[in-house]
Amino acid sequence: MLSYVLGTLVILLLVILFRYLPHRVFLIFVTLLFVLVGVIFYMQTAERAQEPLTVAERAAITHDQDIFMPWWETYQKQIAELDRTWTRYHQILADAKTGEQSLAITYARLVDLEQDMKDLRARIAQTPPPTELSNRVYDPLAVIVAKTDEYASAEQKAITLTRAAADPQSMKEKKPAEQARLLELVMLRESPVALFVGDEIGMIRHYFAPVSAAQSHTNSAEAREEKSLDK
Repeated sequence: MLSYVLGTLVILLLVILFRYLPHRVFLIFVTLLFVLVGVIFYMQTAERAQEPLTVAERAAITHDQDIFMPWWETYQKQIAELDRTWTRYHQILADAKTGEQSLAITYARLVDLEQDMKDLRARIAQTPPPTELSNRVYDPLAVIVAKTDEYASAEQKAITLTRAAADPQSMKEKKPAEQARLLELVMLRESPVALFVGDEIGMIRHYFAPVSAAQSHTNSAEAREEKSLDK
């Protein structure tokens, strides 16, 4: 509200000055006014340089990073295995769609896949974020783990329902093409949306940035030094 009032007052001032000042003086005044407004706007919106970290703060971030990295490598391997499991699921349905695979074989493959998915979820549940981490890292990781569990649960539900639909004892369709179409409908209905954890990863990356940048600079300097010694 205050900005609107100030803007109105500036416009009224310009109208008054336009009537009573010489044209050239008025143009100079307007130019200086715009320059002043631009400088003020830049000072208000420009990012302020971060204060340098203290030794204790840098040590705390480094400690978090040392704990975080091994856990993150394990998590990435689990995500890759989750992707492979979902790829296997699509491959089973694709093979059923060709008509060259019997319903019994499709059902058996889905049973095996369902068990593998349960085992994978159990392993993921056994690797929660380390409690030794500070809240700046632990809290985003807790959100990532919760989203991952929700995504994996949706995948498992899709596999389980497809396995149930493929049971030869309960399948009513007799034609392989119709059987495959029915399984595909279950897949389309139950497939989970993508796993979105970009915001949480960005928060963690931002937290580690000062230490990571310093380490990159140190590694580059060491590499240049080693290269100079080799000459």
